[in-house]
Amino acid sequence: MCRIMLIIMVPAMTGIVFVQVILRYVFLSPLSWIEELARYLLVWISCFGAAYAVKKREHIAVMFLNKMFKGYVKSALTILIHVLVIIFFMVCLVKGIGLSLRQWNVVTPALQIPRTLPYFGIPISFAIMLLFSFELFIEDIKTIFSKGSLPTV
Repeated sequence: MCRIMLIIMVPAMTGIVFVQVILRYVFLSPLSWIEELARYLLVWISCFGAAYAVKKREHIAVMFLNKMFKGYVKSALTILIHVLVIIFFMVCLVKGIGLSLRQWNVVTPALQIPRTLPYFGIPISFAIMLLFSFELFIEDIKTIFSKGSLPTV
C-alpha cells in the first residue's frame, strides 16, 4: 500500500511543481495553492516513505545489528529494538492524532482546508509503521524460536 501511494504521490507532486514553474516563469502568473499542495504532498510522501522503509527493514538499527552481532546476542538485541521501536511508534501515533485533531479549526491559507488533513499523514504513517513493526517482530520471534537465532543478512 505504501509503495502504491508513493508511486502515485511522487509523480503527482513532480507534475504539480512543474506546472507551477511554467506558470511562474513563462506566464508570470503563479498559483499560490499549488505550492501549498506540493508542500503537503511532500509531507505525506515523507511519511509513507518512512513506513515503506520500516516494511523493508531499511532502518539503521537493523543493518547495524546484522553486521555487528551474531547468535543469541543479536537475537536479544533485535527483540529489545523491536519493543523500543513499537513503544516509540505508539507514542508518536497517539501524539500525532492529538496534534492533528488540534489543527481542525485552523484553515490552510491557500487551499482553505482544515490543517488536520495535511497533519493526519503523521499518525497514519505511524499507525502503518506500528503494524509493520508488529509483523516484523512476530517474524523475528518465529525465526528465533525455530532456529535459535536470526540469520545474518
